[in-house]
Amino acid sequence: MSTPWYAQWFNTTYYHDLYQNRDDREALRFIKELCTKLKVKNGESALDLACGRGRHAKVLSEQGLKTLGVDLSQESIEFARRYEHKHLHFEVGNMLEELPFGPFDWVMNLFTSFGYFENDNLHELALKNMAKTLKPKGKLVMDFMNSGKIKENLIPENIVHTEMATYGITRKLEKGYIVKNIQVNHGNSILNFEERVRAFSADDFKKMLDKARLEVVEIAGDYDLSPYSKKNSNRMIIIAQKETS
Repeated sequence: MSTPWYAQWFNTTYYHDLYQNRDDREALRFIKELCTKLKVKNGESALDLACGRGRHAKVLSEQGLKTLGVDLSQESIEFARRYEHKHLHFEVGNMLEELPFGPFDWVMNLFTSFGYFENDNLHELALKNMAKTLKPKGKLVMDFMNSGKIKENLIPENIVHTEMATYGITRKLEKGYIVKNIQVNHGNSILNFEERVRAFSADDFKKMLDKARLEVVEIAGDYDLSPYSKKNSNRMIIIAQKETS
C-alpha cells in the first residue's frame, strides 16, 4: 500500500519552506477571537487534531485551555514538543483510528487539515473519531477552505521562489478534489509532490457531521467570524456540538 500524499509531503523540509510565510499573527488573532466568541472557559480541555508543528495548540493553551496537540507526523510532533508545559502536550496520532485521548470540551481542526482522504467513507470515519473524543455537548470547530469560492477563482499556475528552492505550482479540479501539483527545483534535483483536498460544501459537512451525531450550530466565513457566504467568504468555519445521547 502506497504512502498517502499528506504523509509524504508534510514530512518534508520543502513543505515547511513553501508555507513559511503563513501569518502567525492572523492565527493568533483568529484563535483569540474564536475562544472569546465561543465563551471558552479557563481550565476547559481542547484537542488540536492535525496540529502540525504546534503553533495553534500553543495559542489555545495561552487562552486557558488544557491542550493536547495530535498529528500523524512524528517529525512535526518532535518539533512541537519544544512548546510543552503543564497544560500543553503533544502526541502522534491518526484521525482515521480511534484516538485514546479525552474526553475534551473542544476539538479543533484548523487551517484546512481535513479532506485529504481517498473516499468519503474515510472522511466520515475521521469525523466519528473526532466525535468520540468529545464530552456530551462538547464542540468541534472545523476550519476549512471555502471550496465554492476557490473553485470559481482557481489560479491555474504560479511560481514561488525561496532561499531554499523554486516551486512550480499547478492547480486543477479533479473528481471533486482540488489538486495542487508542486514541482520542487533544488540545486540539481527536481522533486514532485501533490496536495489533494476534497472540495466539500457546507451541505456536505452537515450530512457527514449528522452521521457522526454532531449538530451544526454555526458557520462563519472568515477569521473575523463574519457570516458565511459560499460566493464571497474566504473560509468555512463550522462549529458543531455533540449530542447528549
